[in-house]
Parts: sequence; C-alpha cells; structure tokens
Amino acid sequence: MEIGYCPRCNIPLRGKRCDICNAHPYSLRFHELGDIRPASKYERGLLSKLIPFKEIRSYISRRIILLARQPGLDYRKDVFLDGFKFGTLEYIKSQKWRWRFVPTGKGAALIYGLTSHIDFELRGKGHMKGKKIEKEVSGDWAIIKINACTGVAVKEERGAKIKDVYCGRIATKKRSDMRNAVQGNRFFLEKIEKEAVEKIKRSHANYVAFSGGKDSEVALYLAHLAGVKKAVYLNTGLEFPETQRFVYNFADFLGVELIELSPPKSFWEVVDERGIPTKDRRWCTKYLKLQQLRNLRGVIVDGMRKYESLRRMHAPSTRRIGGLRTVYPLFNWLSLDVWLYIHYRGLPYNPLYDMGFERLGCYTCPSMLNAEFHRMKKTHPQLFRRWFEYLKKQGYGEEEIMDGKWRWNNLPPKLREV
Repeated sequence: MEIGYCPRCNIPLRGKRCDICNAHPYSLRFHELGDIRPASKYERGLLSKLIPFKEIRSYISRRIILLARQPGLDYRKDVFLDGFKFGTLEYIKSQKWRWRFVPTGKGAALIYGLTSHIDFELRGKGHMKGKKIEKEVSGDWAIIKINACTGVAVKEERGAKIKDVYCGRIATKKRSDMRNAVQGNRFFLEKIEKEAVEKIKRSHANYVAFSGGKDSEVALYLAHLAGVKKAVYLNTGLEFPETQRFVYNFADFLGVELIELSPPKSFWEVVDERGIPTKDRRWCTKYLKLQQLRNLRGVIVDGMRKYESLRRMHAPSTRRIGGLRTVYPLFNWLSLDVWLYIHYRGLPYNPLYDMGFERLGCYTCPSMLNAEFHRMKKTHPQLFRRWFEYLKKQGYGEEEIMDGKWRWNNLPPKLREV
C-alpha cells in the first residue's frame, strides 16, 4: 500500500496536492495490511527510551512519526520518519518479553548525520547486506561505516550480521506535527466527511454502534452530523473504566441519546460453561454483544474499517444483524484518516490510546496483543490480576499466561516456538 508524502512540509498526504504549499506528494509505501497511523504518546516515549542518542530524541520529538503494522508474533511496526522507513519497533521475547527498535540503513544514516556516532568501520566490496561479521554488538544494534556507506549491524549468537546498508546522505527536514498534517489535508478531510455524511443520510440510519474506540467515535460524530440521534453501547461488563467514562462523556458532548445494552448473564457467570474465549473460538462477541441487538430494527451505523484486519478486508460492504442492516461509512478509511479527522474536528478521544493500547475492547479479549496485556499489568493491576488468577485456575502456568498461549485452542507454529 501507499500514501502520499509532502517533502516540503514533512507531512503525510491523502489528497493529490498539499493544501499548505500546493506540492505534489511522492509515494510512501508500506505493508499491504499496515493500516498506517501516527505514533501515540506512549509509542513516541518508547522510541525515545530505545534510541540512545539525545540528538535523535530531540529531533524525532519535533516531527510526525508514522507507524504501519507488519506481520509478526506480536506488536511489530515499521517506523516512518521524514517520509522514509526509519526502523522497526517490536515487542519480542528473548529470555523475557521486551521492546526493541532497530533502524534501517537509511535510519542509521540519519543517526550518523545528526550525531557523527559510529560503533565500528568496515572495508568491503560488493553487496554487504546480510553478511556476517566478527564484531561484538553490545546492544541490539550498532552503527557501522562501510567506505562511503552507513549501515546497521545486529547481534547474532556469534558475532553480528549486517542488517541494512544505505549509501548516501540524509538531509534533515522541517519540523511538523498533527496540526500541520491537518492543514495539508484539509480538502481531503472535507471531502471524506461529506461523502460519509451523505452515505449515512442515504441509509436512513436509526442508530450508531458506539464502543468508545476511535473508529466508532468518528462514526458517531459523522452520524450526528447526518441527523442520527441514538447511539447503542454494548456494555460487556469487561470494559476498561476509561472506556466507560468516555462513552458517556462523548455522548453527552454530542447531545445524543445513549442506549446501553448488556447480556442477560455476565461473562463471569458463563465463562466456566463456555470456556476461555480464544482467537479460534471467540464465542464472547456473539454472546456479549451481537445478541443484545436482536430487539432493534432499522439501520445501524458501524465504524468498521477494512484495513483493521485481513478478515475485515474481505468482509461484505454491508450485513444484517437480526433486524438491523449495517452501514459502514469508514470502510475505506485508513487509521491515519481517522486520526487526522479527530484532530481536524478537535474531538476528544479515549485516553487509553495514550496509555499504550491500540485495540480498545474487553480486558479479557484474546485479540489483545501481548504488549497490551503486559501493559495492563501496570496500568490496570486489579483487572489484570482478576483475569490472570482465573487463567491460573484453568490450569495455565504463569509463563504460558504471559506468553499468551491461552489465546488459542490450536497454537500457531510461531507461538509454539516461544
């Protein structure tokens, strides 16, 4: 996939021209399932901790950082800075679970240009990327110079390997933030707002599904502009307290009626009988959420986007849930579009995003990343402890729980190796 990028203003672009300088964008490419978005406050903090150079920490603090999902065992994102791939941020297990950042060759060239730091020099000819070298790397990676090129070497069991090389100099770019990005994308944002509102109006929607996440928040705001006055909150009883507060506060902020629906029996009353919900046997969505919609009739607006997952990418453009027909006004939006729109309209958003959570749902959800599950131990220790102790009673060991093996009935090959 790709989006546009303005080299003059140093901002991502979703339209054909930059609305600030009128420049045509160049293409910034990322993984097909990347769903690119701005880095959160928590992720920016992680990068600052993982990059051991104050010059770089200062530099990235004044620029937009974009993240695009990469396939992997857990959290794994390509990091884009100044319109190029700067490196990869991931949550890995090496003896214990931890965060790791590794720059690309081009990222190493920027680091070298700002700091003049190199860990060692090499002499070589021809293609050097992927070659093993007899050098000791003290951390996860080292900056290397190979003739006129800059590269990055990563630690191996014996010695090191050249991960990437870039031959050229990297020029620094101007400061940028989300306010600049909104200014540069104003025409695009006006366009997608108009299209979404018109789609909702044509559907004659009666309700909006509102979970408290960013997508459903924007869907609710657009539906509100289209004249829809009722939001449906499916309270599973397993929501984070921040989500509970935000749902009520945002509905009040818009002045819409909030209809709260809950299952007849709580999750804790039925989980012993139904079993731990897993990725390959997730009974909880139907029981805790979808069944509560059976008494509603009409059309409901849903914030689902196709870029959230491979399954949703191939989902039909509409579906029926009991007596309800769904409409998806954000179906073709990227996560970047959602965040640009939130800043464009100056909307509040769920504080969990700034606390290290990307997927906001039940705190027992098997779709939560291990990075988020471990984060919950620090941010919501009581909720973490309740679920952790329940999993232990079901026969899981502490390491199995922390490795996320409870999330599957049939473990995928990569997780069997952990």
